[in-house]
Amino acid sequence: EKNVPKQGAEQQELERQKLAQKTVTCAAKQCQAQGTQQPALKVAEHIQVIGRRPNPISHNSQGRYDIDQGMLEDYRFGNGHLNEMLGLLPGVQFSEQSYATEQVSNIKPSEVSIAGAQGYQSGYLIDGVSNNSRLSTGNDEADRNLLQDVSGHSQASFINVQTLDSIEVYDSNIPAQYGQFSGGLVKVNTKEAGDSPSWRLNYRQTSDDFVRYNPVYAADYNGSDTLALPSFEKQDVSALFSTPITENSGVLLQFQQLTSTESKRQLGQLKPQTQTNTNGFVKYHHQLTAQDTLTVSGMYAPYQGQYFDEYARNSDFTVDGGAWSLLLDWESRSDWLDVTTSLSWHESQNSKQAPSYWLSWETLKGKEWGAIIDSRTSSEGGYGDIDKIQRSLSVKQDYQLAQTSLFNGVGQTVFGAELLKQASEFNRLENSVLYNGIVVNPQIDCNGYNVDCAPTQYLMSLEALAAQLGRPLVLTNIDDLLIYQQNITQVGQYFQRRQVTEAGQAQARVHSFSLYGEQQISWPYLALTLGLRYELNDFLNQHNVAPRFRGAVDIFDDGDSVLIFGANRYYDADLSHYKLEQAIQPSFDEVRNTYQNRPLHWERLLKTQGAQINYDAIDTPFSDELSLAFRQQVFNGTLEAKWLKRLNKDQVNEIRGFNEQGSAVLHAMNNGSSEYQRYSLSWMGRFEQQHLEINLSYASNTTDAASFDGSPFFIEAGKQYLDFNYRDSELVFLQQQQADPTAANPNNMKTVNTLVTRDDMDYQRQDFNRPYIANISWGGSWGNWHLSAYARYNSEQEVIYSTGRSLPFKDATEICASCEASAKEYPLYEKHTRPGFWLLSGGLKYDVFITPAHQVTFSFDGENLLNSRTYQVGPSATGTELGRRFWLGVSYQH
Repeated sequence: EKNVPKQGAEQQELERQKLAQKTVTCAAKQCQAQGTQQPALKVAEHIQVIGRRPNPISHNSQGRYDIDQGMLEDYRFGNGHLNEMLGLLPGVQFSEQSYATEQVSNIKPSEVSIAGAQGYQSGYLIDGVSNNSRLSTGNDEADRNLLQDVSGHSQASFINVQTLDSIEVYDSNIPAQYGQFSGGLVKVNTKEAGDSPSWRLNYRQTSDDFVRYNPVYAADYNGSDTLALPSFEKQDVSALFSTPITENSGVLLQFQQLTSTESKRQLGQLKPQTQTNTNGFVKYHHQLTAQDTLTVSGMYAPYQGQYFDEYARNSDFTVDGGAWSLLLDWESRSDWLDVTTSLSWHESQNSKQAPSYWLSWETLKGKEWGAIIDSRTSSEGGYGDIDKIQRSLSVKQDYQLAQTSLFNGVGQTVFGAELLKQASEFNRLENSVLYNGIVVNPQIDCNGYNVDCAPTQYLMSLEALAAQLGRPLVLTNIDDLLIYQQNITQVGQYFQRRQVTEAGQAQARVHSFSLYGEQQISWPYLALTLGLRYELNDFLNQHNVAPRFRGAVDIFDDGDSVLIFGANRYYDADLSHYKLEQAIQPSFDEVRNTYQNRPLHWERLLKTQGAQINYDAIDTPFSDELSLAFRQQVFNGTLEAKWLKRLNKDQVNEIRGFNEQGSAVLHAMNNGSSEYQRYSLSWMGRFEQQHLEINLSYASNTTDAASFDGSPFFIEAGKQYLDFNYRDSELVFLQQQQADPTAANPNNMKTVNTLVTRDDMDYQRQDFNRPYIANISWGGSWGNWHLSAYARYNSEQEVIYSTGRSLPFKDATEICASCEASAKEYPLYEKHTRPGFWLLSGGLKYDVFITPAHQVTFSFDGENLLNSRTYQVGPSATGTELGRRFWLGVSYQH
C-alpha cells in the first residue's frame, strides 16, 4: 500500500509477513574450525528474523482483505469474473438473481453487496481508475427489456481475472485516500511485464450438456405444460503476452473474449440469443531512474447482447455497453517525499436499439401468433432506442512524507488531491409508443395507417368470389358464411388508444475537487490514524467533509494479538445519474375515433401517466461507520472477530407533488435511512502448498419507512393502493401474508396484495438480506496436481418471487378525483421464506510439462457439485433451477 508508513507499526508488521523464518548461528568453536576469526567480545552471534506467511486478512488497522494471484487461480469458477471471487470473504452477499437459471448463460457478473450496500454504492478501481458506471444501478438482472431505461451494471466493464495480480477488498476503516462510495471498496491491481518473455493461451467451454437442470413443480401443476430446458454454449478464449523491452522497461498485452449463444423459443420457433464480452489490455512500464517509474496502460472492454422477447414478434433488441480507459501513472521517490501522479481518461456507454412501437393485437386471423402460447393477444415490437454515455477526465496526486519523530512515536503524513471532470448523457432518440385499446372491425379502412391498423384481407376479392359462385354471397346462409370465413386471411382491427413517451435528452456535467490527508502515529503498543476527506462538486454545490479515524492496539507488542477499532464517514458518489432520470418524460395518452370506418387523427388527452421527477435540491447520501475487531495469530493463520455497524443517512426518496400546471411531480428528498449491522468470525491461514479460509457472518439490514415512495391505503378488501399517480411501468403488486386483526385467533393470516413501486420492492429485497452466511474455501498443490474447493451456506431468509402472473385493479388515483376509473393489470410478486442451502464448488488442474519452459494445463471447474436446490422457484410456481454444472479448459504457456 503506497500511503502506509515505511517503518511504522502497521508497515513493520506487513513486512514481517513477507519474510521466511531464518536462523543463522556461528558458535565460537565452529568459527575457529572454519578458520574464521572469533570476535573478541562475542562468543556467538545469533540473528533470528521471524515472519508469517501472508493470508487475506490485513495485519494493519484497515478493514482490508487481499486476494493474491494464487487464490485467483484456484477459485476461478464460472465465468471467472471479479465479483465471483469476492464471495469468499466475510459479509459479502450476492444478489437474488445470482443463482437464477438465466445466469448460467449470462456474460455479466452478478451484483454483490459489501457492508450491506447495494452494488452500485461500492467503489471499484482498476489500477486506481474508477470502473463504476454512473449510468446504471445494476437494473439488468430482473428484466433485460426495460421500457424507460437500458439494462446495465454497476461496473462499466468486466475485466478478465487473468490480467489481475491481486484484489484488495475493504469493508471498514477505509483510508481517506478513497472516496465516492458509501458501501465497500474493491481495488484491483493488474500484472506487469516480467524479467523474461512469457505467453499464455487459454480456452474454456461449457454448455447445456455440462449442466443439470432440476425441475420444480407447484402443488397445482397439472402436467399439461412441458418445462423447456435452456440450450446454450459458452466459450472463453484468452491470450496473454509479456516481455521486457529493455533492462528497465517492459510491456504486457492481454486479449479475452467470452461468448454465449443461447437458443430460446420465440412463439414456438427456436431462435439464438448471443452475448459477447471482449477485453483488450496493454500495460507499459519504464523504470526511468532509480527513483522514478512511468506506467502507461489502456483498456478496451465492450460487451454486447442481442436479445428478443420470447412472447412477441419483431421484438429483437440489442444492448451495448462497456468502457474504454487510458492511464498515465508516474511515481517519484526521494529521501523525504514520495509522489504519485495519475492522469486518466475513461468513457463508458449503455445503449439499446429496439423497435419504437409495441402493439398488442387481438389473436385473430392474420395476427394469430399469440395462439401458440394460448394468449388472447398477439404482441410485437419494442420500446425504442436509448443512448447513455459517460466520459470522465481525472488528474490526482498522492504524497507521502518521510517519517518523523512525533509525540514520542513515529509519525507518517500522507495527503493528496484530485480534480475530476465528468459528463453523462441520456438520449431517448425517438418517441416510444405503446398501443392498446384494440377494436375489431372487419369493415375498417385503414386510410394510410399501416402500423396500428390492419384491414380485412381475402384470398380473393368478394366480387371475384361472387363471380366464381355465380351469385352474391348471403352471409345469413351457413354455407356462404363458411365460404366467407375460409376466404379471410386477416381480420380487420385497429387501435383507438396509445401511450406515448416522447424523445428526451439530458446532460449532467460535474466538476469535482477532493482533498484528503492522514496522520499516523505509531508507538510500541499503539498505532493511531486520523484522517479527513473533503469533496466539492459543482453539480449540487455541496461541500462534504468525511472524517476517518482508525487505530490498532498491539496488546503484547509482537503482532500476535491486535485490537482494531474505527469510526468513519463515507459519502456516496455524485448524484449525476439522478439528473439523467429527469430526461424520462411523463407518458401521455392519445385517442382517436373513426368516421365511416376510417380512423381519424390521434388526439392527446390532458391527463399524463406518471410524474416528472425533480432532483434539484438534494444532499449527498452518506454512511457513518463504527467498527471493532480482534485479530489473533493462531495455527499458522489469523483469527478475526469483527463487529461492523453502518448508519446510512440522507438516502434519496421521492415525495409527491404537483407543479403550477397541475401536472404530477415527484420531488427527490433526503428522508430515507437504513441501518446495517454485522458480526463475523473468520480464520484464514496459509501453509507451504495449501491455503484455507473459513468465515461465518450474521447480518441485519433494515430500512426506515420514510425511504419508501408511497403510502398504501385500502380501497377494497384484500388490496392496497398507493396514494399517488406513478407510471404504469413503475408499479407492481406485492402479495404477502399478514396477521388478520379482525380474527379471533391472533395466528390467523390473511393475504394482502399491495401496489408498490419497483424501487420500494427493491428496498424490501435489501431489507431481507440473508441473516447467516458461511464460507469454507481451500486450495492446494501436489506436484503437477492443483485442487481447490469452495462451500457456501446461505441461510433461511424472506425473499420476493416473480409469479409470472398479473392482478387487475381499478385506477382511482388520478389527478382528477371525478375521472372515470379504468381497469389495468400489473405484475404480481410474492413474499415467501426461502429455506437455507449449501453449495459446493471445486476445481481440478493438471500440468503436463512438454519442456521445462513449456507446459499444458488441463482444468475442470464445477459449481453446485452436490446438485443442491437453490429455491429460486417460488412455492406457488413451476420452473427449473440450476443444479450441477462445470467448465472444461486447456491452457498452453511458456
